[in-house]
Amino acid sequence: MRPVPRGDRSLQRASTTNKSLRKALQLLSSFTEETPEWSVSALSRHLEMAKSTVSTMLATLATAGLVEQSPGTKRYHLGLRCLELGYLSSSRLVLRDYAFPQLEALLGDSNRIVYLAIPYTYDMLYIEALYPPRRKINYSAQGRRMPMHCTGIGKAALAFMPGSFIEEFLANATLRRYTPNTFTEPSALRTELRRTRERGYAVDREEQEEGIQCVAAPIRSGAGRVVAAISVSGSSQEVTTARFPELGEKVAEAARDISRKLATAGY
Repeated sequence: MRPVPRGDRSLQRASTTNKSLRKALQLLSSFTEETPEWSVSALSRHLEMAKSTVSTMLATLATAGLVEQSPGTKRYHLGLRCLELGYLSSSRLVLRDYAFPQLEALLGDSNRIVYLAIPYTYDMLYIEALYPPRRKINYSAQGRRMPMHCTGIGKAALAFMPGSFIEEFLANATLRRYTPNTFTEPSALRTELRRTRERGYAVDREEQEEGIQCVAAPIRSGAGRVVAAISVSGSSQEVTTARFPELGEKVAEAARDISRKLATAGY
């Protein structure tokens, strides 16, 4: 059977859980931003499961609203129940409530996009995105997963994690190249993480998307564990390399303020 996606590695270790349920969860995890729709045949091949088994699981999940079938193409996509569950999960994120005043202050001060994200295995899951009023957007980053190695917000979190996790990441994560500036060699990324720790904030020099740069800093729990990161992002003409120190200090101070609030609250 194919390995489950990175975000669901716990499914591989759960030897005592219900086998059928694990298969259903693996099926749901196959729906990603890159592959939002599947035919029964393609999903059967992808999961290396019998077509009849996949068809039965999809029909069962459809009755719960977790997947839906397009009438025209007969392909399946995630259903509205997933959206509802996502909202319920998001509404329980206490971290966002503590961070929001600082995020708003950063937005007003920088007039650039402000993100809040949490570590999610080898990726970052964006849980808040604030946009300047003048900024026209086609979609929000909220709810999306982005790789750690080529985003400022990801490097900010990764750099301040325990050394054992950093080494695990460098040994196992896929350092996919997105632009000519992406760090794809573990040794180069290790050096970049060291520099991030030295300056106290991370920078993204068009590493995930050409024309986009950002600065980011980690948020810690009261025990000092990295629980999230925040960033200020914009075009390379807005967030220029020359502005990295200025914006980096502002982001780092906002992250420290949030960390202090979390510690005071016992988080």
